[in-house]
Amino acid sequence: MTQKSDVKDQAKDILDETLDREAVIVLARISEEMQLLFLAHPEPAIDKVKEIVTGFFLENGKSEQFIDDWIKTSEEYSQTRGVGEQDQPKAMLSDLGVFRFMYFLKEKGLTDEQITIVLTGAVQQAVSDQQAE
Repeated sequence: MTQKSDVKDQAKDILDETLDREAVIVLARISEEMQLLFLAHPEPAIDKVKEIVTGFFLENGKSEQFIDDWIKTSEEYSQTRGVGEQDQPKAMLSDLGVFRFMYFLKEKGLTDEQITIVLTGAVQQAVSDQQAE
């Protein structure tokens, strides 16, 4: 159990050391936006998720080729994780959230190792929060 809290502590330390208040607000906004997406689409169809993903990336200046590659990669990743076809749309939405966090942290200068620690800490915190409910 010590190691789990260590990762959460490391993640918090990384964020405290590398991000300013504005960046923390942006991360919170990303989290809220993703929560709203999941609330609005608790059992989304794959076509709806592809529409959401496409809209997000087009708004952020990504090419159609990038979008097609991203969707294909997300689908393939879901299959390699053993995600069933019914759960694939939710997994793709989740992938979009992770991508948004990772991309933002990368833009803020975090290393891949730091990003991995932060995401691992976030997952562990979410699991802890769910278990506490």
